[in-house]
Amino acid sequence: MNNAIFISYRRGDSEGESGRLFDDLVNRFGERSVFMDVAGIAPGRDFRKAIEESVATCGALLAIVGPTWASVLDVDAHRRLDDPADFVRLEIANALTRDVPVIPVLVRGAKMPRADELPADLRELAFRNAVEISHARWKADVSVLVEALRATLGLESPVIAAPHVPAPAPAARAAEFDAELVKRIARELARYIGPIADVVVKRAAARSASLDDLYERVAREIEKPKDREAFLASRSG
Repeated sequence: MNNAIFISYRRGDSEGESGRLFDDLVNRFGERSVFMDVAGIAPGRDFRKAIEESVATCGALLAIVGPTWASVLDVDAHRRLDDPADFVRLEIANALTRDVPVIPVLVRGAKMPRADELPADLRELAFRNAVEISHARWKADVSVLVEALRATLGLESPVIAAPHVPAPAPAARAAEFDAELVKRIARELARYIGPIADVVVKRAAARSASLDDLYERVAREIEKPKDREAFLASRSG
């Protein structure tokens, strides 16, 4: 399976977030594995074919959806998405036609458009499970997206060496990471970062050497210092 990731976005709607995500994904997957924009199309060449070729060589397409993704108008006051030659429409329609995995990525509080709001060749997009990325939880949200991409592309997660710590006694470790305890910590963390807390805590639990270590790891995802302090204080409750 091809491991390239194609980022489809609309300028003026999500250009800043798309550029930031591009940098993060390059750091995770490598410069040659992430593409944004169909660049270098020679003068006189059919841009539709250039888009087809680019999409055909990718293993996943990220459709970045901002607040105006579906509603932005062209100079003639027509919705861009209704134009069969719209770059964004061509990119996503080609991926859907070729059965390339398409992951909608919602930014700036955007909601997924309904199927009846989309052209016929994009309606399938409305039924794809989306990932939301917010500024407040950027690091954690991108981590979830990266894991989803690794699974989609058939890649194993890298093994990160943890600092050397004395191994806890098996009985103490089992008590510290009991399933009910992990759920309780996730519920507490969700007050500050939302539903993504469940994924964050489970991933951190697999890497933590102690209960304090687990709390410290997941607390890093809380943006506001006061909220972080309140969360850390809850471990003694």
